[in-house]
Amino acid sequence: MQRKATYGVWVANLDTVPFPSAYLDLLNSPIIGVLTTFGPNAPHAAPVWFCLDGDTVLVSTRSNRQKHKNLLRNPGVSFLILDPANSMRYIEVRGYGECSDDPTYATRDRVVQKHGYLDGSGFDPPGTQRLTIRIRPQRIIER
Repeated sequence: MQRKATYGVWVANLDTVPFPSAYLDLLNSPIIGVLTTFGPNAPHAAPVWFCLDGDTVLVSTRSNRQKHKNLLRNPGVSFLILDPANSMRYIEVRGYGECSDDPTYATRDRVVQKHGYLDGSGFDPPGTQRLTIRIRPQRIIER
C-alpha cells in the first residue's frame, strides 16, 4: 500500500526506494553531493555534505538558506553524487525533502564527523538555527 502526502498541489509518495548496494560506497564516502531544490523562478543547486540514514539521506543546513525556503514551497528535490574516481559513475536521487529542527545539532555533527571533524561547532556562529533535511528517494537513477 502506498502512502501519500499532499503539499499544495504537489503529491509525494511516502514510501521510499532502497539504494542500490553497488552505490553504497559513494553514499558512505566523505564526498560532496549536489542538492537541487526548486524556487519560484528557477532551480537552486547547492553543494552539500550529507550522510546516509537507512533508506534516506540527511543534510544539515541553516534555517536562513535558500534550500530551506524552497523546500517550504515545494519539497521536490534532486540529489546527485558523482564518483570522484570515475566521472562516468553517478547516482541521482529524485524524491522529496522533509525539514525538521535540529536544536542539538545532532545531524550537523553526524555529517561533519563523516568528513573527519570532531563536531560542527566551528562551522556556526553562536545561536545558529540548524535544520535537518531528510531526502526520501522516490526514484533512483544510476550509472
